[in-house]
Amino acid sequence: MQLIFRGLTKVLATALLLAPLAAQAQQYPTGPVRVVVPFPAGSGVDLVARIVVGRINTALGQPVIFENRVGAGGNVGTEYAAKAPKDGYTLLFNATQLVGNPGLGKVGYDAVKDFSPVTLVSRIPALLVVPAESPAKTVADLIALARAKPGALSYASGGNGGIGHFAGELFKANGGNLDIVHVPYKSAADQVLAVVTNTAQLAFPAIQIGLPQVRSGKVRAIGVTGARRSAALPDVPTMMEAMSPGFVLDAWYGLLAPVGTSADIVNRLNAEVLKALREPAVRDVLLKDSHDIVGSTPAEFAAVIVNDLKVWGDLATKLGARVD
Repeated sequence: MQLIFRGLTKVLATALLLAPLAAQAQQYPTGPVRVVVPFPAGSGVDLVARIVVGRINTALGQPVIFENRVGAGGNVGTEYAAKAPKDGYTLLFNATQLVGNPGLGKVGYDAVKDFSPVTLVSRIPALLVVPAESPAKTVADLIALARAKPGALSYASGGNGGIGHFAGELFKANGGNLDIVHVPYKSAADQVLAVVTNTAQLAFPAIQIGLPQVRSGKVRAIGVTGARRSAALPDVPTMMEAMSPGFVLDAWYGLLAPVGTSADIVNRLNAEVLKALREPAVRDVLLKDSHDIVGSTPAEFAAVIVNDLKVWGDLATKLGARVD
């Protein structure tokens, strides 16, 4: 009888401990939900966050407020979100920098241990763009120009650790260790502006950032980093076609919560974001900007993070990429 009593006591104690968490999940949310975006307002990451996660406020019955905490290539906002309360009221919408930055130097977060993935929203390639007046009409032309003028060309990126940085280093390596200077800017929009003004002679912005300037004729697209050509620019070859079979790189965007957030809350958020991704108005915007819409489970997103930490880390080591 004493053993049975002790067993019942343990069960009751566990139930009492879990009861507040279950109640919290059922009532969630009772106030505004903050989404930290570690990049500037108007950046590619910010726009996708607002288009997708901004749609769940009606379903949640509470405002969704976006907070741009910018700095250190995304590290400032990411570190802030990692230390936020684990109650579902502070979330993080991040991009590939989450897994790219650790390979470039010390960061104040652990991409696996500090976050509970909610969903991988989408994937997107980058464009290789040059100024409209550039003599380089093809990737081969650009390589020849860089070889003829070692150290004279620069490539712009939207910051260390992002697809623009790694694609630039891949381009240099696959071109035969080209001598091109990396100039990181504060935002993805700034990197494109640098090419528009010929301050930088090339850049690899995510396609939705570079596409408007390509369509307006302010820059020229000569390559795309995806595994296949973009439907938006079918005449632009992939970097695999134009340069190297191994040159495939894309960015991703996803929603996360601080680790320790209730699984019920994570699953609720996952379900609501997936509903938003099925809305025609959301899909139309993302597809128009050449996104590959994903909408994963939390477990699937967790697997992507683990895998890409190794992929991008190995890439950083191989290329010697580092914080400038």
